[in-house]
Amino acid sequence: MTSWNVDGESTKYSGIFRTERGYRVRVHAIDPNTGTTKHADETFEGITLEDAVRKQAELERTLRRGGRELAPERMRYATYVASLLARKLATGKLATPSSRRGWTDTQALHLVPAFGDWDLGAIKRVDIEAWKTSQAKRLIQRPGHTPTPISPHTVNQRLRVLLATLRAAVGELDLSYDPTRGVEPLDTSTHETFTEEEPNSLTVEELRSFLAHARALYPQHFAMLSLGVATGRRPSELRPLRRMGPTPDLRWQEGVLLVRQSQTLGGVVAKTKTGRRLRIPLPKDLLDILAWHVDQLPPGAMRDSELLFPSTSGGWRSPTCLDKPIRRIARAAGISKHLSAKFMRRTFQDLGRAADVHDLVVRAISGHTTRQMQDHYSSVAPTEVRDGLARVMSLAGFREALAGGDPQR
Repeated sequence: MTSWNVDGESTKYSGIFRTERGYRVRVHAIDPNTGTTKHADETFEGITLEDAVRKQAELERTLRRGGRELAPERMRYATYVASLLARKLATGKLATPSSRRGWTDTQALHLVPAFGDWDLGAIKRVDIEAWKTSQAKRLIQRPGHTPTPISPHTVNQRLRVLLATLRAAVGELDLSYDPTRGVEPLDTSTHETFTEEEPNSLTVEELRSFLAHARALYPQHFAMLSLGVATGRRPSELRPLRRMGPTPDLRWQEGVLLVRQSQTLGGVVAKTKTGRRLRIPLPKDLLDILAWHVDQLPPGAMRDSELLFPSTSGGWRSPTCLDKPIRRIARAAGISKHLSAKFMRRTFQDLGRAADVHDLVVRAISGHTTRQMQDHYSSVAPTEVRDGLARVMSLAGFREALAGGDPQR
């Protein structure tokens, strides 16, 4: 058998031989995958002896790592994020356009700028805590400064993505140190998303005025707003509803609405945000509003579209299509509250309570999976509290006690 170093000239370094055009390098090391000794040799042209020594060291490290090209601890955070994204897409972990957008935006805008050049093995818990502190400082409103529009919930969402990424790296790359252990989210107990002054919900009286002005000012949106408030639907669930075609979501003959899709970022996903598919029997009044809406669709793309609420081109309406109309309708109705499109879902919860609809029925319509989430979307009006206290006091005999009645009677 021909020797591996034939025609090679020995050097002062073991395993390195000079050739006519460069150097030949040989190493042996224990393969961690098999526990056996592995050998490797390569020939390099146009390098110096010092280069050959470095090549030999690199080749030996590669053998000791089981053939891996890059030591996990030396992999940069940005490099790992790119590989993790590819795996998430391949395995369907980011199935919806909104989840992909949310994950990639969080990484690209907030995490990679902070940790992108860091080696994974160099990130410690103290570094995560320092980043979290820098984010928390943006929550503080300083006199004379315009506060940055960020909430602790937003910071915690970014933190969740960071921790999940690092935990995946620890597991996949067998890192010796887990920097995420003991890292806690920011406290959100004192942060009020909705207040008594700004509940993002309408009272019964306000809603009556709002709907009347919606019919007068924006008849093209009246049915969409009505269905949203009456059923607590998310705007993303209203936009892809189909009124006809091979798979309509509005079953006119049965009087049933099927909520089974969600449309965000230009695409439709065959599931709702919670993954639940809902079958909602609709009352005649609501069906009449929807039928009136369809009759008002102009001939052409809108009339020919399968969608219940098509855009002027016959496709999906924009995610922001209700933003300006809601603000203008509220202003015309004399409502000073700030309202977003989510007011429909929150108002539905309060309407259900005002109409004495059982919680189970309200959750069956809205799609909330827990009482806790239902409570999160509810706003208790002062009149409800006052009436409730009045009934308690009446039952307990407060009025009679004040009148000085006989306690023995």
